[in-house]
Order: sequence, then structure tokens, then C-alpha cells
Amino acid sequence: ANRGAASGSVSSAGGGAGRWIPSATWLAAVKNELPLTTILRLLQHLVPQIQELVSRSETSVDEQSIMNFIVNTTMVGLLPVPHPIVIRKYTPNHFTGLWFTAFLWGVVFLQNQVMPLYDGSTIKLFTVTIAPPPRV
Repeated sequence: ANRGAASGSVSSAGGGAGRWIPSATWLAAVKNELPLTTILRLLQHLVPQIQELVSRSETSVDEQSIMNFIVNTTMVGLLPVPHPIVIRKYTPNHFTGLWFTAFLWGVVFLQNQVMPLYDGSTIKLFTVTIAPPPRV
């Protein structure tokens, strides 16, 4: 984010001492890095059609009629085709098994915080019998 700061200028005028002001070269460099091709293609297609809609209308065109026009306009063939979905089969191994086991027990533990599932007094792993002390 600070990469283009050298292309801008620092102004002390107007009470903003040390305030950074972007330059035209900085803006051009940032614009070239933005992925705007799809949006620009869409605008090149829609703007002339909306301008024609406005010029054909005898009264002013409200926002709702422009939105209706955009909703009913098809973009098929205009926008790029999305990438295909890649389906991969799961191939088990020791590490994914360990991860899945830890994840599953974590989910079981977190979803069952309500007593008595993890209440130590209700879980019987073994019984302890207190025997009387031996007589000496």
C-alpha cells in the first residue's frame, strides 16, 4: 500500500503538514494493477444502451426503470466464461486421518458442552472402591 507513496507528493499547504497527495503517475500505476477488464467490458456494453434509453424517454428516467432495464438485459457472450469446477477424489492417508479424527472430536466436544456428557461425576470409566485400612 505504501509502495506508490514515492510517486505522490507530500504537501504542507492547507494545514495538512505531511499529507500525501497522489500524482497522476501513481494513479496510472495503480489502475494498471486493478483487475477491471470484466467491469470495463460490461460498462462498454451497458452505457450506450442506458444513454439510448434516457434519450428515447420523453420524461426523466428514474433509477427503478434503469434497474429494470439492467435486470432484463442479457450478458451472455459478453462476460468471460467462468473457470470449470474441478472435482477431486479424496485419497486417504495417515495425516488426513489424524486431522479428521482431531477435527471430529473437537466438533463433538464443542457441540456437547451441555452437561452431563462431559460431567466428570456422570462418566463412569472405572469404579473406585475405598477399602478399610489393614489392621496391624
